[in-house]
Amino acid sequence: MIYYFPLESLKSRYTHQLSTEWMPKAFEQVGAEFVSVDGKYEQGDVKVGMVLDAVGRGIYSMNQCSDLLERIRDGEVTSESTIYLQDYWTPGIESIFYACDLYKITPKFYARCWAQSVDEFDFTYNMRNWMRHYELGLDERLSGIFVGSTINRDELKAAGFKTPIHVTSLPINFDEIRSYHPTMAWEEKMVISSSRLDWEKNPMFMMKVAKEFLAKHKDWKWVFTSSAKELRSNDQFIVDAINELDRTEERFIVKTNMTKDGYYDLLNRASIQFNSALQDYVSFTVLEATSYGCDIVYPRFKSFPECIPADRLYDPFDVNSALKVLESSIKELHSHFNIPKLSSLGCLMDAYIIKNGIDREVNIWNESEYYEAFLKDKGVL
Repeated sequence: MIYYFPLESLKSRYTHQLSTEWMPKAFEQVGAEFVSVDGKYEQGDVKVGMVLDAVGRGIYSMNQCSDLLERIRDGEVTSESTIYLQDYWTPGIESIFYACDLYKITPKFYARCWAQSVDEFDFTYNMRNWMRHYELGLDERLSGIFVGSTINRDELKAAGFKTPIHVTSLPINFDEIRSYHPTMAWEEKMVISSSRLDWEKNPMFMMKVAKEFLAKHKDWKWVFTSSAKELRSNDQFIVDAINELDRTEERFIVKTNMTKDGYYDLLNRASIQFNSALQDYVSFTVLEATSYGCDIVYPRFKSFPECIPADRLYDPFDVNSALKVLESSIKELHSHFNIPKLSSLGCLMDAYIIKNGIDREVNIWNESEYYEAFLKDKGVL
């Protein structure tokens, strides 16, 4: 039995689909028997924190750990069990290890790592003096870690992680994403930006590119989207700047409080997704946008050269380079359905490995043909 620790299901974040659709569908497709160990989350949207709420994450995770502890006490969790943590930061997990040692059971543990303090651009980097002890302690108990990009795998290994690390992109389900709007819409002259407004997403650069692009292309519009009810950032001046641009440039449009259906409808009609992030491993923005046929313009930085075509990468921090790639895109728009489909394959590999184990480290970006054939041979595809 797999005991799945999902992330708290926030409809304003990707975690709702991940926890209730994408990962459960992957477990089902590989024939895995699993139980979702759900915590309690009554707080609503994020109040303090970058991706998930700082307090809410801890409450939810410790609820999950309390649930599993009762299952250990009742003899339900055994050495034949497997526990999968959807987030490497799972407060309270040490209580599980403590109980397992005293009950003399040895279940397997796997975890998804989204970034962690090994990344100088991640918000946990400033916590590394204490966080690294937690990270390496958890590493000692794991049978495998899943990451989105080779560069993140290498950062973890350089920091002393010893567990096998599988590079499987980010876990999505292409068919579920496309089910919102199965029919492709006519492409409008519209650029979409969807990253958070926190500094590590480099939003001031995005706004500068947008202003120059719109000044040259009078028939295009640039839409910044957010699922949050109100714009938020780790620097208030960024929020002030984008609100000012929204007020003074009629073709720069800010859309907040967007539902997934509304966001996917926008992507289905858009032409280009623009990204300026300093910190992203693949990113859900590229996977959702390419699922709906958007062309993509991303910086040649960190993980992006591994997953983005070379002719859609601009020199980081160079406005003119970004504008040049945008010009190339609007002259001949490309679709990139291979990227989300490959990530869906990676999600299935996560589920297969958690269920069966595997005797080698996987890299879906380098060996996609092999692992597609592998899953077909196992009857998964």
